[in-house]
This record gives sequence, structure tokens and C-alpha cells, in this order.
Amino acid sequence: MQYQDKTVWITGASSGVGEGLARVFHREGANIIISARRAAELERVKASCTDGPGSIDVVPFDLIDAAERDAAAAEVLARYPRLDVLINNAGIGQRSLIMETSLDVDRRIMELDFFAPVALTKAVLPRMMEQGGGHLVVTSSVAGKHGMSHHSAYCAAKHALHGYYESLRIEMFSHDIKVCLLVIAGVRSNVHEHALLGDGSAYGHADWGADAGMSAEECAEQTIAAMQADEYEPVISIEAASQALRIKQDNPREFTERMHKVMQWMEGS
Repeated sequence: MQYQDKTVWITGASSGVGEGLARVFHREGANIIISARRAAELERVKASCTDGPGSIDVVPFDLIDAAERDAAAAEVLARYPRLDVLINNAGIGQRSLIMETSLDVDRRIMELDFFAPVALTKAVLPRMMEQGGGHLVVTSSVAGKHGMSHHSAYCAAKHALHGYYESLRIEMFSHDIKVCLLVIAGVRSNVHEHALLGDGSAYGHADWGADAGMSAEECAEQTIAAMQADEYEPVISIEAASQALRIKQDNPREFTERMHKVMQWMEGS
């Protein structure tokens, strides 16, 4: 068991990638703390984690509520003398064109997808420095590496994560605090259903079939392998998304043309 007796805190753990991470880390021997807004769903995830010897604590809170976030961090740090891994996984998606998206929605996405994980990181960083090390993991996306139609604020938030956490990696290098940005795409989850439209309402349905893409547990297994290898930006992705990354690097004009065709497909034209 690769994480025997390690303490791992996972946000956004009530479904999707976070749920997969909870199951796999628990199976690998970790004591896990799982957080999200929906306490009932967290209890369901806890009940499904049956393969590991470690403890499972449920700490529900709203990540963008500063008071709740501070209280959750204080609770976790008081309960556990050591925090080995923080996985900033919580976030929200987007499905709206720039000209149809209110500035309030842009701000809401940036608040949850960028400022909230930054705030939680700041809350636990002193403990990791005191204990002489730790691992900070952030769920990013291929949207953190290139732009996409209907995802402008989401892309902006993910791009911001890369700039921030790469800077943090440099600053924390001598403290043995590792930073891993997960460049994810094509993992099965309900992120599409909860994505925001331009007026702030939920998108409400998935873009892909129920069985399309990679399972959340496969994503979690690749995450653990990447962490063990101290990878900085592992790409955990279906081939089509990985191909888009390569095209963006090699031929930006071709990338733009291809992504425009994807936009037309999304709009049903």
C-alpha cells in the first residue's frame, strides 16, 4: 500500500474524480478526509470505501464560503497532527459563449476554480512547512493549457492555477513540498451537468455518453502513479484531448481551426 498511514484531504469528493480519488487512496492505505457541500453524498462515498485499513472523515463545507472554509481547515489541522496530501479537486465547469456570459458568472467560476483552492492551500501550507514536507495536488485540465469555446472563464481559472502553483512549487522547493497539476480530460463525471450557463443556471446534461471516456478510478490510479514519480503536470486524458495539446504546441493556427469546428459541433451547426 503506497499511502499506508498517510493523511490525504480531498475536496470535491462527493462525485466524479474526487470520488474516484477517495476510493483509490483509501485502498492504498491512506487515512482520508473527504469534503464537498453535499454531506449525504459524502456519506455515500464513505460507505463505498471498503477496501482499505485507514480512517475516513467526512468534513462537509462550502469551499467559497470563507468562514466555512476556515472552520474546515481548523478542524482538519486540529484532528490530524500531520497532513501529507491536499488534493484541491473541487470546481465547476462552464457552457456559454463569452458574449452570453454575465460578469457575475465569470467571477463565480474564478472564485471556486481559482481563489478557493488558493485560500485552502494557504491555510494548510504552514503545517506542511512545519512538518518538513507534503504534496499539493490540483485538478486542472487541458483547459489550463489552451483555450476552448464555451469555456472562457473556466479556461482562465485553470490557466491561473498553473501560473500560481508553478510559482508555489519554486518557492516551496527547499521545504520538500511537492506540487502536482493534473492535466485532465475525458474523465467520466457529472461536471458537465453542473456546468454554468451564461445566466448562472446549470447546463443540466452531459455532452458525452454515459460510458464515454476514462473512469474516475482509472484517473485516480494514474494520479497516484504520477505523484509517486513526482511528476509536475501529468496528462491524464483521452487520446483526442492529448492530440489537441500536441497540435496547439506544434501548429497554433491548425489548433484554432479545429477547435472552431468543435464549437460549431457544440452549437449543432
